[in-house]
Amino acid sequence: MQTNTYSAEKVLPAKARSDKLLNAKNQLASDFNALISDAEALLKSTASYSGETVNDARVKFQDTLTHFKSRAADAQTAALAKFDRAATATDTYVHDNPWKVVGVAAAVGLVLGVLLHKK
Repeated sequence: MQTNTYSAEKVLPAKARSDKLLNAKNQLASDFNALISDAEALLKSTASYSGETVNDARVKFQDTLTHFKSRAADAQTAALAKFDRAATATDTYVHDNPWKVVGVAAAVGLVLGVLLHKK
């Protein structure tokens, strides 16, 4: 049984990585990998038990785990594709409309400054 490992480096392109986001993604990936490892260890530890009910449960759990790993890999691929499209679209928009972006950023900064100054 081969375990896939998931990390933020596989999901996020290099130019979009921030330390905070990267740490959060790596923690989530670490937790997911631990869950998969624990589930596989549970399956291995029950291999010595006999009985039709235990064997049926083990087979069903193995099928569910395999299906879950497959769906997680598919979700990762889909998320990566969507993230890449969004990053490309954003990059293109910013390059095509730099003054609009600067204007919006200045307006947001001004509003936040006024709101924070009043408190």
